[in-house]
Amino acid sequence: MNHAVKKDALNVTILGRNYTLLCAPDEKASLLASVALVDQKMQMINQQMDLSGHDKIAVFAALQIAHELLQLNLQNSTSIEATQRINRMNDSIDEVLNESHPSLL
Repeated sequence: MNHAVKKDALNVTILGRNYTLLCAPDEKASLLASVALVDQKMQMINQQMDLSGHDKIAVFAALQIAHELLQLNLQNSTSIEATQRINRMNDSIDEVLNESHPSLL
């Protein structure tokens, strides 16, 4: 049995152009936040650069958003690796202490 998720039509404006998007009701808030982010990036690029055409502005906005996402992923990955190293160091310290002074632990 195929249970299709009901999609709502959502009218949005990005850089002065209107778009109709379909989304599940529970995804509306995150989609609106995404639209706001894309519109903000495109507005900023449109003001800073002398580009002709929405397509070029959209490409630069997409590149900027992708770069920010990759930077966040890299920071998160580095944070996870650091936490894992700290945990391994703590385990090593616990082992040494346990071997030297089992009554302390």
